[in-house]
Amino acid sequence: MAVMKVAITLPEELYAIVERARKIEHRTRSEVIQEALRTHFGEPVYRPTEEERRMLDEALADRRREPDAVRPWESVRDEVWPQR
Repeated sequence: MAVMKVAITLPEELYAIVERARKIEHRTRSEVIQEALRTHFGEPVYRPTEEERRMLDEALADRRREPDAVRPWESVRDEVWPQR
């Protein structure tokens, strides 16, 4: 898929909402804004469960404590989605 860069201007209150969401969800500004646009235009959007968010937060905390002990994505994916 081709990627296009777009510069946008946001009022302070919308910028604050985007920043808060990206920090909580550990995502980029682009990801948050893309999801907002997809939701607005009716495309389905993945929403992690509270359990998935908890696991992500734990994994990020583990990585900060021990950067060399990062688990491969496949093992994390299999734990989160064992049916795959």
